[in-house]
Amino acid sequence: MPTDNGQQEAVITMPTKAEANLKRSISLFQAVGVSFHQVVGGGVVALMGTAIALTGAGAPIAFAIAALAVIVYSLPIASLGSAMPVTGGRYTYAARLVSPGAGFASMWLSAVSVIQLSLMALAGANYVSALVPGVPVRPLAIALITVFFLTNLAGATFSSRVGIVLAVAMLAAFLLYGIAGAGQVRWSEFANLTPHGISGLLNAAAMLTFATTGAFLIADIGGEMKRPGRDIPLSVVGGTLVAAVIYVVVAIPSVGVLGAAASAGKPMSDVARHILSPGGFAFFILGGAMASVIGHINSLLLAATKPVLAATGDGWLPAGLGAVNRRFGTPHWLLAILYLIGVVPVLAGFSVANIAAMTSIVTGPLLTLLIIASWRVRRQRPELHAAAPFRMRRTSHAVLSVLGVAILGVQTWLLLKQITLPALLALAAWSVLGLVVWLARRSRTVSFNLESEYA
Repeated sequence: MPTDNGQQEAVITMPTKAEANLKRSISLFQAVGVSFHQVVGGGVVALMGTAIALTGAGAPIAFAIAALAVIVYSLPIASLGSAMPVTGGRYTYAARLVSPGAGFASMWLSAVSVIQLSLMALAGANYVSALVPGVPVRPLAIALITVFFLTNLAGATFSSRVGIVLAVAMLAAFLLYGIAGAGQVRWSEFANLTPHGISGLLNAAAMLTFATTGAFLIADIGGEMKRPGRDIPLSVVGGTLVAAVIYVVVAIPSVGVLGAAASAGKPMSDVARHILSPGGFAFFILGGAMASVIGHINSLLLAATKPVLAATGDGWLPAGLGAVNRRFGTPHWLLAILYLIGVVPVLAGFSVANIAAMTSIVTGPLLTLLIIASWRVRRQRPELHAAAPFRMRRTSHAVLSVLGVAILGVQTWLLLKQITLPALLALAAWSVLGLVVWLARRSRTVSFNLESEYA
């Protein structure tokens, strides 16, 4: 394809030397599985009871609102991933298309979002304790994170195949729950869909953006996908839509079988025990709740190292941290560091709601940077945008970008009002540490040129 100077446009290259050993082996089916697990694992299993507590019978609507909001601000990001598929997209896009400092901020926010490993692991451990009373929750949560940390050391392709198997089991279990529960729903429970007012519904939707945001993380492994230009947008939109349908299907019996008051703040296992046989209940716990949890942990570890790896290649962190194992193609030191970040909230005793709020709060500015980058690539490299398998008209792109940033701003404000002081102080401490690292490393970062790197 002709460039501005008349030369032929070649395949986009990886931006850092550290990424050279990563393998380009992930198919569309595997990519949808990764994005699907990033969404479903967080919502249905970890936050259903929290959502019902915030908005009662409006929980299904809150899930739908959250999913719609996510699709609005994910479409510009999907177009960006289609035009410039790279590894470590969250960092690389911000660094190359906005500024080096924006890239560092994106990487730093991405790293702290790994605390959601604790949310998933705690949710999974609580569901196991419902099946096997007396199981120690926090030790089991740490064990879950550890097992899939070791699994990911074996390589991205193996991890993706595990995700596909887990997705099949999870779908079967949630369909069993939804179908069995539909016949026992007391529809009178839905007479008032906003028992806590519109503010309660919006607060729940803001919290549930954690549950429905996550498919965009597939852009972080663009450098490992076989056909990233096509597969990234399909994975982002497809994973979110499928997950949204599942949320509504399982939210209805979660509210309507026992009633909103009885289900508020409780895991779905309470309803599952009521509507399913002992064998069906065991399958729901193992094939549904546990499959979604470990699938989310698995796919998060697969994607989470990539922005940090890309930033390390640019000099923001010591080069040794970005070492990639030549046999498995995995950045083992970065995986180990992110594993430690993920287990800290379990040890610190943070609640599920606080971990979800913290993750969603850092996601707001992170996604805003990506939306800005999606517009910058259109202006700075119009030939890449024009050749993308998925692209939007200028007016649609502008409207979705402005609307997406506004939605992110509102939901971040709503979450800041809900978070506890200890969690807020933890985020502040991480931000201060990031400022220190930025000041110490900014003179050591490499210079780069968008035209030469992506030509």
